[in-house]
Amino acid sequence: MTTADEILALLHHIAPDVDPATVDRARPLPDQLDLDSMDYQNLLAAISTRFAVPIPEADVRALRSIADLASYVETHAR
Repeated sequence: MTTADEILALLHHIAPDVDPATVDRARPLPDQLDLDSMDYQNLLAAISTRFAVPIPEADVRALRSIADLASYVETHAR
């Protein structure tokens, strides 16, 4: 399972109505999903916990797509 696949599984757990198979990994999540800010914060917290990667507030604006999130995790994983 790739990092992106694991992030999509976390997203599906937080927002069960999201079908991971239909999410465009390169497209910004807000452009394709109706996630509220709390769901997005929960996703970031889940990613941070799962991969043991802190995500500072200053980095959040750049993390808009599954590809962005996966790249961030892969770059910052310990």
